[in-house]
Amino acid sequence: MSLNQCTLRIATYNIWNNDAGQEARAKQILSEIGKLRADIVGLQEVTEDFFSKFLANWEIYPFARFFPYSGEDEGLAILCRYPVEESFFLQASKEYAQSNALNVLIKADGIRISITNLHLPWDSVRQQERQIVAIDQYIHSQKEKADFFILLGDFNANINSSVHRFLLGDQSMDGEEANPYWDDLQSAYCARTGIVPTATLDFIRNPRWRGKEDGVCAPMVADRIYVMESWDTVRMKEFWMFGMEPWPDLGMCASDHYGVAAELVFEKE
Repeated sequence: MSLNQCTLRIATYNIWNNDAGQEARAKQILSEIGKLRADIVGLQEVTEDFFSKFLANWEIYPFARFFPYSGEDEGLAILCRYPVEESFFLQASKEYAQSNALNVLIKADGIRISITNLHLPWDSVRQQERQIVAIDQYIHSQKEKADFFILLGDFNANINSSVHRFLLGDQSMDGEEANPYWDDLQSAYCARTGIVPTATLDFIRNPRWRGKEDGVCAPMVADRIYVMESWDTVRMKEFWMFGMEPWPDLGMCASDHYGVAAELVFEKE
């Protein structure tokens, strides 16, 4: 039996919709993304202006998709090197709790990949839980359309949260469960290397939060990449974070979040 295989670099990055150092940060953001050499990048807090100016016609990502939130000056984008066969913006659907999530389907070297980029609300655990259940249900409804499933974005919830435990299959929510469950790439990488998880929303070291270093907010692993459990093989060749260094001319990082990236090998008989 023949074996199909593809290797993809995948990343997620909340690029911070804020006027602070906006022009200089735009250059930083594009530089950080460009250095990744990623095949797929999920972006959060993307404004229509930023997308149209910098992303819509970026030659290295000819198959970009962007959907703004209803009544807001920001939304979700997915940058992709591969043709997008289908896309669906869950916020447009009451069936899926009008969740802040964008799904695309691609085919890479004969392997069908589903990628869902999300941005869960920061100010309501109840809404986070409603949306993650709905997003998971939507993805599972697409089982026949893809061989592998990626879930990434800004979860606005730490690795001790109900959202994370639900995805891992460690708890049910609203009578629902993630089945098959999901694997978190940073957790897998840290277990492999013996290091502790690194916060992506860092209230202590990221200069965006300057003046709040002695506050009471603990840094959190808010941005993550998950892969759905599969009988087929997924191997992680590399995992890294980016956007962590302040740029000298601005004294700021490109965003108030750090980005997360991984290189994965998918194999299917």
